[in-house]
Amino acid sequence: MFLFFLLEFSFSLRFITTYPLYCVLVIILCGPLWIATIAVHEWSHLWMSRRILEDERCLEIVIWPLGGYTYCDGLSVISIAAEGAGARGDLKDDMAIAAAGPSAHIPMVLFWFAFYAAINRGDISDFTFRSYLTVISSDFRGFFSTLFEQACLMNILLFWFNLFLPAYPLDGGRLMTSSMLLMGVALNKAALLTLFVSTLVSIALFAWSIASLVDGIGITGVLTIFVAIFVSAECYQLYSSIVGGKLREHPLFGRDCYIFRDPRPSLFQMSSAARNISADSGQRLDQSAHNMTMAPSETDLDQGRSTQGTDIN
Repeated sequence: MFLFFLLEFSFSLRFITTYPLYCVLVIILCGPLWIATIAVHEWSHLWMSRRILEDERCLEIVIWPLGGYTYCDGLSVISIAAEGAGARGDLKDDMAIAAAGPSAHIPMVLFWFAFYAAINRGDISDFTFRSYLTVISSDFRGFFSTLFEQACLMNILLFWFNLFLPAYPLDGGRLMTSSMLLMGVALNKAALLTLFVSTLVSIALFAWSIASLVDGIGITGVLTIFVAIFVSAECYQLYSSIVGGKLREHPLFGRDCYIFRDPRPSLFQMSSAARNISADSGQRLDQSAHNMTMAPSETDLDQGRSTQGTDIN
């Protein structure tokens, strides 16, 4: 967290003499407001996990420069299922827990937007996501209007980044993988597809960060590089697990909700009854084809009777 704050603050220091309030805005946004936003995001994961699994072992939230994560046994303890207790949750539970974090940003956007409307007495015509230094330094209303605008933007970006970026270990990657397993994709194939998509996303993040640095965006490009490195490292870990035959020891794919999947029918997946009917029909067709191949034709029978009659005479 300190690294993130240091980068943002050092970027704002170039305006310290002309627009000092901009530095104050950065301190508030990247300090307490950022920490509170990430804490609410992670707490939503924790709350949903406790609500679905009725488990009190989700005890700790960790905040770090690229976001945060929650220490929670939840759906991850293989030993419980291995000892005969069965899986502690299914894939739909896993998707609900993964989606809970990004969903928390929607009420936070509405919360900060309400503050913006209140400080501007209901006038939202000037609402924008661009920070104007002159507006920040103009007066009390200009400073806090910009602060609330940027708080809304922060939550919108975090919502999009976590939900729609299909890269492990982001929430979007977890949702993508659970969706594939829910549709009946084998565990190994889902791992390979997750690795492939996450690798493409990390390459795209690297390219976008370099373009941002070239265009002079600065801090956005630096942070994106860190995210790309993080995703790449997780891709390598997943690759090593696949190649080394240790996929069931992986933090994501080794969870009991992935290994001990619910055999009940699910979306895009043929039901057990339909599979049995299909298998029986296939066996009957194969048997019929086999009988038709092995059975002698009517002509062969006639020829056989003629030959037998000749021998008798």
